[in-house]
Amino acid sequence: MGHHYQHFEDPFASSMSSLEPDIFSGAGVHHHLAPSPQWLGLGNHGIPVAPTANNGTSSGGDGDGSGSHRKISHNAYERDRRKELNELYSDLRSLLPEDDRTKKLSIPITVSRVLKYIPELQKQVEGLEKKKEELTRASCKPGVLTMRENTAPIVSATCIDDRDIMVQVSLVSTMAGDLPMSKCINVLENEGLRLISSSTSAFQNRTFYSLHVQRTQR
Repeated sequence: MGHHYQHFEDPFASSMSSLEPDIFSGAGVHHHLAPSPQWLGLGNHGIPVAPTANNGTSSGGDGDGSGSHRKISHNAYERDRRKELNELYSDLRSLLPEDDRTKKLSIPITVSRVLKYIPELQKQVEGLEKKKEELTRASCKPGVLTMRENTAPIVSATCIDDRDIMVQVSLVSTMAGDLPMSKCINVLENEGLRLISSSTSAFQNRTFYSLHVQRTQR
């Protein structure tokens, strides 16, 4: 009794055989084996995939930008601070005597000079206050003289040009009788000066002579 075998074709074998060329050649793999949407974002063990490098780069870029902004703000603050300090030192230097203002002094030397100049100013103020007190004690009512008052005439001369001269004489009014203007004119003429004009004025207890004289040509 003979055995008869019926040959059945394996449907899986035919389907796998049709995929073999594509799998081993590398072509069409992504087309035939594309994952379903529900598995996207999962790793080999069902763990979500880490963020891509693009997200990290973007975050790092924001950090660099923030640091750069802080650096720019710091530089601007330092620039303004130095400018303000330079202006303050310039104002401080302007308070020094003229000889020091014309020099190009460094900031430490400027501060040192100011610290030295302050006591000098204090001494000047004390001296002026002392003189003020002396003048206050020596002052008197109009028409009343004190023993401290200088009774000698005060004479000043100002050259207007090569020939013209203005002479000012100030003396105590009680001495005007001893030194009248006519006597002053005689003295000037004896010195080779010619009278052009003259005037007399009085203020409180003093008399003033103003004489415009001219040199005579010889």
